[in-house]
Order: sequence, then structure tokens, then C-alpha cells
Amino acid sequence: MQSIHELPFVAGHVALDFVNTAEERGHPAAADALLTPADLLTWGRRYGLIARSLKLDDHAHAELERARAARELLYALFFARTHGRPTGKRDLARLAELAADAYGAAALRVDADAGVHWRWSQSQLATIRHVVVTSAVELLQTNPSYRLKQCPGDHCGWFFLDTTKRGNRRWCQMRECGQEAKDERRRHRRDLGRRPAPHPPSRRDDAAATPAEGRPGRGARGSARPAAGGS
Repeated sequence: MQSIHELPFVAGHVALDFVNTAEERGHPAAADALLTPADLLTWGRRYGLIARSLKLDDHAHAELERARAARELLYALFFARTHGRPTGKRDLARLAELAADAYGAAALRVDADAGVHWRWSQSQLATIRHVVVTSAVELLQTNPSYRLKQCPGDHCGWFFLDTTKRGNRRWCQMRECGQEAKDERRRHRRDLGRRPAPHPPSRRDDAAATPAEGRPGRGARGSARPAAGGS
């Protein structure tokens, strides 16, 4: 997996891109880009959620663990949505707790266009978690399910919003997972072309076959009927 400095934002949504900081959960090749508080800070800065001047403090490690726990909860919720599974009541209750905590730390602001929006301080590391959680609630509430997809690429599992007109986007990145799938299909067709055709059995081979190997006979059905006059 790429480092947090190089990790691409391909999901089209802040909550999905945050969940995508880990991949192939439960697999031996699973990877995580959020390993340290500095990783979390870098991700927030790259996404424009955190001020460049923010410095890590003694609470940063605790916030990293809270952020990672929220990420895995959102993964479970998005996975259930994309695969048509019911949302767990405990997961939903936990999401409600995180959302309440997030809105409690926010303030309503009026933008230049007179729109009212929630805003969080860019000088708090927890802002990353708050923005991600509240954005996830809005996504799960309003986005059509068929537009939320999970990449089927090997060792991937990233989520993304399919914003194509036809709704036929399949891969998180065509140049990565999509290209790997094309290369694998090409190798498979090449291997099939090299494989020798099976040799059809001759009549002699067929005649030499046992009843169990050829047509069903008595041996294939169990014991034979006793000869006439037997006891």
C-alpha cells in the first residue's frame, strides 16, 4: 500500500477516502496507511481539513485510535450497504454516538451565499473524525445504493462513488485494479491457447474400462443377481 503522502483520493467522497486508508481487511496482505498520529495529521492536511500550523500534542495517539475505530465502523456500514446486507443495530447506535459527538463540537456558520453549514475548527485533530463521520451519515442517508460501490480488485476493497452517466464504473482506478484484471484475463487466454487439446478415448480404451468407469453395470450398482438354481 502507498504511504499516506502518496495515497490517492479516488472515491469522490471524504468518508470513503478515509475508509480507503486501509485495504484488503482480513487478508494476510492487509495494509494500513494510518499507523501514527503524524499519518492522520498528514491525511487531514492533504484533504484540507486541518491547518498546516497544527502541531501534535499528548492526546494525538488517543485520537488516532478513535479515528481508526470510526473508520472500521464506517467500513462495516458501507460494506453492508454495497452488498445488500442489513445494517447492524449496534453499528447504527455507535454511529449515532459519533455523530452526536461531532455535531457537539461544531458551530453553524453562514457562508457568502447565505447558506448555513456546520463548521469544525481546523486546529483540532479530532476535526478529521468529525467531518468523516457526519459526511458518512449524509452519504448513507441520501446516496442511491447503486452508486456506492466496492472495488473487486485483488487485495483492494476500496469504496467509491460511481458518478458516471451510465453507472458502469467498476474499479477504484482503471490504471491500477482495472489494468491488473485486464492483464490477468490476457494471461488466462494465453495459457488456454497453449494447453493441448484433450485426446479422445479410443474404442479399445472404452472396451477395457471397468463398469464403474464406463457404462453403469452390475458392479456399479452392487451385487449381481444369484444364478438360477442357487441356494
